[in-house]
Amino acid sequence: MGFIPLVVIIAALALVWLAVARLRSTEAFRRVTVPAGLAPSLHAARRAFRRRAALATTAAVVVGALALAVDHAMPAGYDLVFLLVPALMSLAGLLVIAALPGVPVAESGSQRSADLAPRHPWSFAPAWARVLPATAGVLLLGMIVAFGLTSEAAEDGLFRAIRIDSGAYSSTATPYPGWYYGVPVLLVTVALAIAAATALARVAASARPTHTTLREADQVMRLLITRVIVKLTTGTFIVYLGGLMFMGGRAMSAASGQWFDGSYAEIQPWFTVALTLFCVGLIVVGIGVALLLLAVLDAVTPPFTVRPATSTLQPAGPTTRA
Repeated sequence: MGFIPLVVIIAALALVWLAVARLRSTEAFRRVTVPAGLAPSLHAARRAFRRRAALATTAAVVVGALALAVDHAMPAGYDLVFLLVPALMSLAGLLVIAALPGVPVAESGSQRSADLAPRHPWSFAPAWARVLPATAGVLLLGMIVAFGLTSEAAEDGLFRAIRIDSGAYSSTATPYPGWYYGVPVLLVTVALAIAAATALARVAASARPTHTTLREADQVMRLLITRVIVKLTTGTFIVYLGGLMFMGGRAMSAASGQWFDGSYAEIQPWFTVALTLFCVGLIVVGIGVALLLLAVLDAVTPPFTVRPATSTLQPAGPTTRA
């Protein structure tokens, strides 16, 4: 199985999640009932939220296109820049979110209030959002180190090959995710983690409105953008985890199974390890792509719908979708 089947699997996942998005588009993330006089403020906040999502998406696409152009102009780079494209795109989106952390909700009057409880980067994040990115990051770090330690220098001196020796049998295969690929991936992983933490901190620390109903809408937008940040970061980590496993398994398979003296030799346990890495890597990449698509869906889904109510000053109980 080569590159084309991988693309087919990712495209199939994309179609599945686009179908899910189609189903989700019929219902808003949350409905907020507000006095008629506050409806214009929330409509403006919703438009600002979507403009920020569009700006972050545009920045990611532009950075990705530029990185692909650079990779095309550097054939001697052995697709290193191409490998960094997902991280660079995610980093561009996170930087936009960190630069524009809050969606202002305009309110009339001069009276304002402030929260007495301190807010932290994880104040608006669910429990799973604290564990999943850290777990994915640690697994990715371990995989980078494992592949780096088992890599060998290729003919050009770069650690992007693996060599398997077994008696009279010796074979070398590239590309292998050794230090040549692993160190840059490690650097962009650290940059992603810093950008995500900065974006979460700025989202949590931005000013909140005073009116009860406006604070309800503000809470919805903060929860939603926090989900986008966590899914984007975690999805990128998991894509790299699976991508390195797939890349390493393919090279390891080529080095551990070749014709030798008229017979096909499968050097164990390397051949079994290669097959396992290859298959599991494909599954992990699919999970990462699904998370990235869910992050995009959260970014483009309207954060709430506004239902004006002239007879009450308090918001109706929020309706959430299971």
